[in-house]
Amino acid sequence: MKGARYWSRLLLMLLPLVQTAQAQAPDEEEWELSEWADLMVAPPAAESSFSISEVTLSRGDWLADIGRQADAALAAGDWARAEFRLAQALAEYPDDQETRLRLASLQFGRGALDQARSQLQQGLELDPDQADMRLALARLLAEQQRYNAALQVLDESSPSLSQHLDYYSLKADMARRSGQCERAAETYRQLLEHSRVGGWWLGLGLCQRQLGEDFSSAFQQARTSADLGMASQRFVEQQLEQHGTAQTH
Repeated sequence: MKGARYWSRLLLMLLPLVQTAQAQAPDEEEWELSEWADLMVAPPAAESSFSISEVTLSRGDWLADIGRQADAALAAGDWARAEFRLAQALAEYPDDQETRLRLASLQFGRGALDQARSQLQQGLELDPDQADMRLALARLLAEQQRYNAALQVLDESSPSLSQHLDYYSLKADMARRSGQCERAAETYRQLLEHSRVGGWWLGLGLCQRQLGEDFSSAFQQARTSADLGMASQRFVEQQLEQHGTAQTH
């Protein structure tokens, strides 16, 4: 993924390994003097063997080979061939989630959102507890501003919060954008117990403001966070200034 990963099957090369013929010399024997003349005239024929064996790649090796072919296609700017290879791999091994995620990301990248969504939904049918697949599908739905649908996708699984902070970060954001600020605020608080991320402070403050609560403390924490973008910094400053002005009147 991870080793996720998420990162396929392809029925490509089964490479036959031809072992070169090797002449095997006969064992040396003791010869009587009278037999040397015959040996010089007609030497005994050397025995030889020639065998052909077929090497079958393991699933992991075959998928890795397909991945390299997809990488080469992408490096050459041939997205269609890269997608074809990954799709070929999925046809062989539909349960390989890393390949499915990679194919969906390529489809998403070129704007084929319906195809990407279908890929991810098929993956979840095979493995409903695949958190990375759910996160990818929810992000795609969020890109389409389908916040309630994205939240529903995330609600259908409950991975460990400490190991899936991105999952719960998006879940909190989707809850906030869906008008469920009390729920979103609680998720932001849980996230902030693990890391003091500026975006989470901002999200918490936005929820508090929506609920009519004091949001100044959360916004002040967001303002001092090094990871907050410039646009968000300006917004926070503006809100704190307006809040301070309102407090003095």
